[in-house]
Amino acid sequence: MNAEKFIDSKEVNIHDLFSTQQVHKVPLHQRVYTWTKEEWEEFFDDITQLDKEEVHFLGSIVVIREPLKLGVNFFQIQDGQQRLATIVILMAVLRDFAEERGIRGSYQDYLYAKDYKENLIPRLQLSELDDDALRCILERGPRKSSHRILECYDYLRNRIEKESQDNLESVINELWEKLLERVYVIHINTYNDVNAFQLFETLNDRGLELSAVDLIKNFLLQKASGDKPIFNKIVPKWNEMFENVRDKEPIKFFKRYMLSSFKGKVSERRLNKSLRNIIKRDKWNEGDILDFVEDVNQKSTIYKHICAADFENTDEINKRLRELQLVEVAPSYTLLLKAFSFSKRGILHESDILAILNMIEVFHIRWGICGQSTSSLDTIYNEICMELSSRFSNSSSPIEVLQSIKERLDREVKTNVDDTAFQRNFLKRAFKPSERRTKYLLWKLSKRTGETTVNISEIQTEHIMPKTLSPEWGKYLEDKTGLDQTKILEWHKEYLARIGNLTIIKGEWNMSMSNRLFEEKKNNYYKNSEFSVTNELYKLNDWTFEEIEKRSERLSESAVKIWKW
Repeated sequence: MNAEKFIDSKEVNIHDLFSTQQVHKVPLHQRVYTWTKEEWEEFFDDITQLDKEEVHFLGSIVVIREPLKLGVNFFQIQDGQQRLATIVILMAVLRDFAEERGIRGSYQDYLYAKDYKENLIPRLQLSELDDDALRCILERGPRKSSHRILECYDYLRNRIEKESQDNLESVINELWEKLLERVYVIHINTYNDVNAFQLFETLNDRGLELSAVDLIKNFLLQKASGDKPIFNKIVPKWNEMFENVRDKEPIKFFKRYMLSSFKGKVSERRLNKSLRNIIKRDKWNEGDILDFVEDVNQKSTIYKHICAADFENTDEINKRLRELQLVEVAPSYTLLLKAFSFSKRGILHESDILAILNMIEVFHIRWGICGQSTSSLDTIYNEICMELSSRFSNSSSPIEVLQSIKERLDREVKTNVDDTAFQRNFLKRAFKPSERRTKYLLWKLSKRTGETTVNISEIQTEHIMPKTLSPEWGKYLEDKTGLDQTKILEWHKEYLARIGNLTIIKGEWNMSMSNRLFEEKKNNYYKNSEFSVTNELYKLNDWTFEEIEKRSERLSESAVKIWKW
């Protein structure tokens, strides 16, 4: 007896894929449309740049065939919805151009199939989060809100207009012919969910670029597919989770979630394997998988608010989160996922969260200034989260939780970034003026009156002694220091990016101002600055390497007090 057929695959061009009685639909568990300008541009260029007789292979479309309905074959898309959606959007753009200019053609036949009752059925049906936008394009309806699918339509329409200039009809006909006749896919029918899941991973092993999050979703759904009620609960929870983090690098979210929930450091590349090992080790059943997905979904909401700094009724927390983003503390989001979940359970209050945010700022600024390894932060925060998970319950006091976090960070501070190390590195470090962190540090070092928030986009970093020494600056330093020009250039290279030679300015500023001599800058610009760290320069008579050294020392002493552990 022959074995049951595993798959049925065939190579087809877009004409054959869209001219038969078949409809492709995206199942609930598939992710939403995620392509952006980068993918749209590559897709459009691959087609328009085809030479005569050249064909373009667009990849594999993995589907599961459903029962025949009124003469129409329905296929669930397991992989390939991004490509199919973009093809349909391009078809709709070409149809609209053709109809607007009275160009005859059977464009509509490729966008809709007909059943036995002559009902029109869209040849592509997307998930509930995307289908309204696609229908808006297909039916030429009014736009109710912005959507990535609508943005794709606008991008492709604008590209065609630019390509065509005064020859639109020719461009439309040529592009339509290339799309239908010379773009090919491999259409793979897998017959059932199990085959589709297995093929999905086989394709990935052989080079198909899928993210770890896609693979995790695939594996979880495969494990839960034997229990339909649970499977049907998992799908919307997963979709909701992905929608929360789709614009916030889902892989990074999942890594932070794993680090906050399970013992051991994990890389983005090994996310899928790490979770599989946990499921196998702890012998998860379908209910365990549902619990896991529900928890991931809840944490994704917290993560979304952390990234957007938009928690309700907590202005001070949101302000601190925005400031922390300037310091680049993304590894600490592992701890924040745990801390905000504790807050949701009533273990921590707003003042406790603020205390944790303050600890994170001080720790990260010291860690970064002292040049410590960022990769070790994942281990540190994972260990803190595991300690919190094992020690504290709903009846724990906030003081105990805060003390546990502080004790673990204490060890790192005393070993690697204590006051001596921090002040020494702050004094000697070469700062990057364009970095948001540098601007934030100078803003915090400035004594401000009435200003409690910072808008980094309004602030520029200024080299007091300029990056390029003009002849006037060279002569000035030669007269003031007694050094020859060779030594001046050598010292200039060493002192240029020291904290003592940097300040912040707001408003009109350009390179010509930056290159002027110190006397002119301090009288015309620094004198009226709203930032004390800049304004106080007006009191100085000279600006040489000695002044840079002294100011660096003063600022490093202030830094130890401001970011005191």
